[in-house]
Amino acid sequence: MFGRKKFKYTDLPPGDRIRKLVEEYLQEFLEQNGFKLLKSELTFKRKIGDFTQEIYFPKSRHNFGKTNVDFWIILSVNSRTYVKWHKKQYGFEPMNDYIHSWYDKHINEWKTEFREVHYDLARFDNDKLMKDIKRNLENIGIPLLNEVTDWERASDYMISKDEFAYIAKIFDFYIIANKIDKATKSLILAEKCYANYENVPKERFEEIKLRKDYLQQR
Repeated sequence: MFGRKKFKYTDLPPGDRIRKLVEEYLQEFLEQNGFKLLKSELTFKRKIGDFTQEIYFPKSRHNFGKTNVDFWIILSVNSRTYVKWHKKQYGFEPMNDYIHSWYDKHINEWKTEFREVHYDLARFDNDKLMKDIKRNLENIGIPLLNEVTDWERASDYMISKDEFAYIAKIFDFYIIANKIDKATKSLILAEKCYANYENVPKERFEEIKLRKDYLQQR
């Protein structure tokens, strides 16, 4: 016989229900890994050196009663230190303070049978779904964030993924880490990468030129 799906806290509004389950299944585990849950939003944060790491649980604006209780997960790393450094070195602030970010659905290693477009507490067994999220955070999410805990490792990670759309940040992070050779090499790798594509945005080449000029002025 098939067991009945287990749905929990169905008397709560969608947002409160999601928070209640996140607190019940994930808060202790994440706190053991150095994260603290914010009161203002469903986000866990931890500080590592110059970096702030976040695990955020956005809710669908279409959530309604017991029929739609959708949410997803975003992992991110940011640093206000980078904004200040960029302003000092180049005379203007960067587009944002993000070091990197990931959406759970776009992480290839993040496997689950409890998600279609998003996780949905109205559709899937709540106990199994939340335990599956914990498993993915433990085996995929936290190790991924651990890959980006300092400037050099952040750039190394992007190089390993051929993420040369972020060449400006790759270079800058190496410079902040005082890895001049790696920074110089990253520009060469980016130019070789761009040679394989048509219609590379002109901004990428402008970013490379700015950083070559920076190297000459050091």
